[in-house]
Amino acid sequence: MTDQTNDSLARLLDANAAVLSLSITEEQRPGVLSYLALAESMHRSLLAIALSPADESALVFVPQPPENAHG
Repeated sequence: MTDQTNDSLARLLDANAAVLSLSITEEQRPGVLSYLALAESMHRSLLAIALSPADESALVFVPQPPENAHG
């Protein structure tokens, strides 16, 4: 990953944290930046694939209440 990408991710983190009123500590920052780098790399790999609306990634998840929830 380039320094420019690292700087962009750091700016993205700061901007999103401000908009969402999130407090990211210095201890949390490396982990959050690592996750953003992972998400960015997944995004780049998907850009190389021609997808259409028919390429749904998964079925719709519908949670069900646990058995014996009422007793």
